[in-house]
Amino acid sequence: MKKLLGLALLGAAFGILSCENEAENPGDFNLKAELTLEPMLVASIGGQSYVLEEEAVYDTAFTNTYEKRDTTFEVGADGAFVMKDGKKVPVIGDDGNLIIHIDTITFKTGKRGKFHRMKMVQLESMADTFTVHIRSNARWRAPEPIVPDGKVQWYFNYNLRTGGNSLTGNGDGYLYFRTIRNKNYARKTPASQLIYTSDSTVMYQLNFGQAGERN
Repeated sequence: MKKLLGLALLGAAFGILSCENEAENPGDFNLKAELTLEPMLVASIGGQSYVLEEEAVYDTAFTNTYEKRDTTFEVGADGAFVMKDGKKVPVIGDDGNLIIHIDTITFKTGKRGKFHRMKMVQLESMADTFTVHIRSNARWRAPEPIVPDGKVQWYFNYNLRTGGNSLTGNGDGYLYFRTIRNKNYARKTPASQLIYTSDSTVMYQLNFGQAGERN
């Protein structure tokens, strides 16, 4: 399975659903995939704007895996294979079948990418709706963050056309999301929004917290 070294992110992640708004720039899919956030702002309908700042940028290497299957053979007390009629004697399991040893081999594909982790943005406690402008020449995805079991779902991204949550786009577009009002203390569980090209060579992780009305 494809994954990015050093990231426990992809696993995720990332289910793909319907198309978003008409792209300002439909993308040139013959070029190397590029994606950036421009301007580096989160703008709300309520009039607030928040600056997006990079916390870290990582170069990533893609890997693939495959299974290597080997028959297990009997070994004698001297450490040599047990032979019968000039052939190694295989180990037979209780079910009467050969015992097969399976190794998962990981190898680098030569494909590389870049991962941008953004600093936490603390949103206000009131319910609001937000947009982030995406610049890209590629197909991209922005699945809704998964909230851990037992935690409150307070952040929702959405697709204007379908009413669904996870977003996809082609070329330039927007990430839209909304928050619910927080009458309690500041959220303990942040929302981490991923935006990435469909080939996963460029990925942004936006991290949001929310203030509470109680100190």
